[in-house]
Amino acid sequence: MQDSTITVQGRVASDPEMKVSKNNKPFTSFRVAATPRRQVTGAPGTYEDGETSWFTVFAWGNLGANVLRSIEKGQPVVVHGRLSAREFKRDDGSMGTSVSIVAHGVGHDLSWGQTAYEKVSKPSYGTGDRLDDALQTLHSESEGYGDPQRDDYLLAERPTERPTEDRAEGQTDDAGASATGPLVEEPAA
Repeated sequence: MQDSTITVQGRVASDPEMKVSKNNKPFTSFRVAATPRRQVTGAPGTYEDGETSWFTVFAWGNLGANVLRSIEKGQPVVVHGRLSAREFKRDDGSMGTSVSIVAHGVGHDLSWGQTAYEKVSKPSYGTGDRLDDALQTLHSESEGYGDPQRDDYLLAERPTERPTEDRAEGQTDDAGASATGPLVEEPAA
């Protein structure tokens, strides 16, 4: 099967969230809005915005852990990955299309500013529990990651700025997350 790859330059439209597939594989998802800007013909120095394209981005494994800790809503990014589109039926019966990217690479768009690179020896989703252990085994497993748009998943809280290693056992952070307790919650019914 031939994969379609795409590179998108846009703005992060939603804060990245860590999720867990039904196979217990952690990933990060976020939305990107890409709006082309073109110079108006015959009017030098005048530009107009084109139609905005919306993408849901899924980043697995180490990439997902690093994305979760590196990007925020509103920041300019460049995303490269495998393009996927699917049709779905809305509650009112009308049809819609969802376009997603399974990211191979994500980074800040440096044409808009500067960023600092920090190499980490062990990428972490920041939970300090079984999800971080699962992250270390992702690359050694041959099975697929599942489909985040179709599979059920659990939602975990975004980690705080302080890694869990800095908290004593039983101590909680401002969001109430314990250094020893998992952050994974069941989805709301």
